[in-house]
Amino acid sequence: MRKVKLRMNEHEKYKVIKELVDHNGNKQRASIKLNLSRRQIDRLIAKYKENGKSSFVHGNRGKVPMKALDKSISEDIILLYKNKYQDFNFNLGVKCL
Repeated sequence: MRKVKLRMNEHEKYKVIKELVDHNGNKQRASIKLNLSRRQIDRLIAKYKENGKSSFVHGNRGKVPMKALDKSISEDIILLYKNKYQDFNFNLGVKCL
């Protein structure tokens, strides 16, 4: 099993839900502390019992957005701006006087 590293808000949810499951705590108090509904607390408990700590990691973590530009394209744009279009304005696309 690989080590799971949680972010701050994920870690806070993990601590509260773990405490709730381990000591049969108050779900209402946990929902107030996490600012979630009671139903969402029940869902987190079920996920925690099924997958453990890894259930608190967001599903999109580590994935590159579909609209992200390739690194080489970004570098080409920066080079063009620095070398060829240094006197141009971002908004109008015309040379500044």
